[in-house]
Amino acid sequence: MRLHCWWVQGGVKVMAANTDATDGRPGSQGDFRRSKVARALARADQAVVIADAITPFCGIGCVMFALVAAAQFSSDNTPGAWASSTLAAITAVVLGIAFLLLRSGRGEFMREHSLIFGSTVGALVGLNPLVYILGTQITYPAIGMLLVIVGVGGMVHDWFAAIVVILLLDLAWILCAVAFGLPAEIAPATFVSQILKANALAIVLNIARTRTVHRFEQARLEVHRMATTDELTGLANQRGLLEVARSFPDRGDLAGRDLALVYVDVDGLKSVNDSHGHAAGDELIRATGNVLRGAFRPDDTIARVGGDEFAILLDDVEPGLIHELVGRTHEHLAVAGISASIGTASATSGATGFDLPDLLSRADAAMYAVKVARKNGHGRHAWPSPRHPPSDAFSAVE
Repeated sequence: MRLHCWWVQGGVKVMAANTDATDGRPGSQGDFRRSKVARALARADQAVVIADAITPFCGIGCVMFALVAAAQFSSDNTPGAWASSTLAAITAVVLGIAFLLLRSGRGEFMREHSLIFGSTVGALVGLNPLVYILGTQITYPAIGMLLVIVGVGGMVHDWFAAIVVILLLDLAWILCAVAFGLPAEIAPATFVSQILKANALAIVLNIARTRTVHRFEQARLEVHRMATTDELTGLANQRGLLEVARSFPDRGDLAGRDLALVYVDVDGLKSVNDSHGHAAGDELIRATGNVLRGAFRPDDTIARVGGDEFAILLDDVEPGLIHELVGRTHEHLAVAGISASIGTASATSGATGFDLPDLLSRADAAMYAVKVARKNGHGRHAWPSPRHPPSDAFSAVE
């Protein structure tokens, strides 16, 4: 690890800043990574909604299919009904086992893979009315088929998949009607209207469930934003910075890439608060956040980690570029009339691990050493160890 130190000296000057909180960067990782994360969150939200319904669905379904099986075995003498009765009994057993596992806490696998499990259960339930129709050659009325179509609309998480499954069920039912015929008193228009009504209800249920998932997703994203964003500047907070660091590739991949952390401490915030009020101090912090936004790269993560402290995490950055970025920061801060002390720490290629708290500690120590040196009158080019300045030390921009 290496330590470097810089600072900017100048009178504290409060600037009005037009800062949009949504314009902050709580860790810009690129559009593709953001869209990938959004898709993963949406899928996780869908899984949560389905997982929440799995236990009651399995419990109620077990009882219902057990009653259907008992009724068909005892009183349904229609030729070919035995196959549907047997499948209903099997479905009741499967749902009952799933319900017991979920209730006992041993069904975490089903919860973790709720989308797959839900699709499997839906397919099993959907087979019941089809098997009855194929076994008995009675195509109408098929209350079970109508209920399955509606259930698919409410349970299948993906709207496109729901439409495909519903159309396949419609097609299977229509083919059975063509092959086995309809009762003489049932007109084809009546048969088609029942299918359309079931489809319409299924679509309504799917839209309602999709909207629920969407609202859930929006709430999750808002909670995440509030937890990882500094409201005053719109930048990341320390939690957001740690989250970005954890999202980096495995730290064993550090060979050949350089990471750096720049620590900026704004001077005079307390005096501004005492002399001009906290609103003026807030404007100073906002102005500093704007300066840092303009000084660093779009993919650098800028975070406010304390009342007057900022940390910037630089990924895949060469030492020469660190000098350039810090030099640009000096210039922008000087133009804004903001006084700050800056320290950096870097993990170079060849490092065996990445420890963000350690980088923060080292950069903070470098910044503090600069602040102490300035107070001791060493001027603009003081270093943590005046006798042994860093060989690649960067001088403050005049």
